[in-house]
Amino acid sequence: MSDEYDAPLEDREKKGAGDGRGAGRMISLKKSLRAKFTLILFIVGMVPLAATSIFFYYTAKDALFKNVFKELKWNADEISGIVESHFAEAGKDLLIASQNTAFNMYFMDPANRSKWVSEQQNTLKYLRTVYPDVIDEACFIDSTGQEVSRIVFDKLAHEHELSSEEDRSEFFKKAFLLEKGEVFQGRPMLSEDTKRWVLPNATPIMANGKKAAILHFEVTMTYFQRLLKSLINPDRGYGFILNDEGAFMAHTRLELGEKDPFPMAITPGVPPALEAVYRRMVSMESGIEEFSEGGKSYYVIFRPIDTAYHKGRNENRWSLAYVIPSERVYVELAILKYNAIVLASTVVFIIGLAYAVGNYVTKPIRELARATKRVAGGEMPRVDVKREDEIGQLSDSFNIMVEAVKRRDEALKSLATTDGLTGLFNHRYFKSELDRHVKAAQRFSRPLSLIIADIDYFKHYNDRNGHPQGDAALKTVASVFARSVREVDIAARYGGEEFVVILPETPLEGALVAAERIRKKVEEEPVPNEETQPNGRLTVSVGVATLKEGDDMIKLIEAADKALYAAKEEGRNRVRGG
Repeated sequence: MSDEYDAPLEDREKKGAGDGRGAGRMISLKKSLRAKFTLILFIVGMVPLAATSIFFYYTAKDALFKNVFKELKWNADEISGIVESHFAEAGKDLLIASQNTAFNMYFMDPANRSKWVSEQQNTLKYLRTVYPDVIDEACFIDSTGQEVSRIVFDKLAHEHELSSEEDRSEFFKKAFLLEKGEVFQGRPMLSEDTKRWVLPNATPIMANGKKAAILHFEVTMTYFQRLLKSLINPDRGYGFILNDEGAFMAHTRLELGEKDPFPMAITPGVPPALEAVYRRMVSMESGIEEFSEGGKSYYVIFRPIDTAYHKGRNENRWSLAYVIPSERVYVELAILKYNAIVLASTVVFIIGLAYAVGNYVTKPIRELARATKRVAGGEMPRVDVKREDEIGQLSDSFNIMVEAVKRRDEALKSLATTDGLTGLFNHRYFKSELDRHVKAAQRFSRPLSLIIADIDYFKHYNDRNGHPQGDAALKTVASVFARSVREVDIAARYGGEEFVVILPETPLEGALVAAERIRKKVEEEPVPNEETQPNGRLTVSVGVATLKEGDDMIKLIEAADKALYAAKEEGRNRVRGG
């Protein structure tokens, strides 16, 4: 045994620890992981230690906890995450559709209402094309309750088919209580047009600074039934979604009709343990429970679904449950019992001592292993292991590595998409996004516009004030662009003193309004020493172009650039469309 400790003692003596050979040996025993394992092997013996460690760690952990948490929790989290994302994406898609100028221009340009109604119908058809199995109906309703445009399945409503009494509906009243950019998602209702159960989604439309209408679509409830069945393997278990009134919204073992009332969960004959689970789900609790039904034992994990959209109001309170037979949880139970019988013959003292020491040694290793798996999954956790041995050093190194990786990832992400001087998106990101938006606009025949702006007489400003002051001016202009665009728009630095803005779902007239707003705000923005400019202010010239049928990204940029050149030729500090 003394030979085993010679090397660590010599290392400590070289570092200046002159406490004597006996004291050095005790310190080495405390701080050396190798010494701890040697002590375990010396006391317990190789065979008992190996048998106990393998039994405790692999058999118990893999046979029980792995099945419970991987089969139940992982599946439940994945399924509920998909359902939660539906509500979030539905709200986001409705807001994007509401940005179409056809809806507010219907009120702001009454002379061309037929044109704007046609544009509205194209948007409604687009929603049905993208979500044919999800959206049953979509419509645009003014503040009096009069439908302006509507599509049911794939059929557009004629003028004489449009209802004038939509203000009686709950979703209409509650949507008008919201502010711009908020979405109302109501409880299931029977659609008056399709006679099927649907979830209403609505958002207010603003015109002249007032709420003038709502944009509304209905999501069929059978979508959630199909979604749940596609996510759960019936050979492994079953799942269901329960609302806060105790009704099944979806159930993989039930055939829920499109028009029938939703079945209630708590009925005569339901086992008490399962009824208790239902009541906890109605109360939006979460947990894992065991119950028996039909002579079989099951495990169920349940948790509330986060249906709250971050901008607006969602009246639905749902809870998800995933159920598997107990026999699938305890697949390795026979192995566990067999090993327990074998280990029962081991001396009680040796088992207790080996377990205590082994657990002390391996606990930080397990924490590091779990943290490493989380890093592989994209997370950046820290481990808190307060030890002075090699494991403690490894934990410190792991935390240092995680922090370094986080800083590197953040820096790489910022460098990949952001212009270092202005904070706007950079040229590479702009080209990538413009290419994507051009392809989408051509595919779905949607409007897309581009703004290119150039600071007037910027070389003169640099020559008079110096490049550091010029950089400051670029930052000021960039901040104006960042404040002046919509959430769905993309503002970027094109290069030098040029800036660009991508305007999705925006025709030429809307883009010209946006460009003029930017030009005016730049002119009004105070910039040091701008009085030395030829026109007495720091201004921009702006070119605007809209994507034409058959054009690609290059032609759109060339058209906007040509318009910018025209603005420069006509005297600068103006907007010209291509």
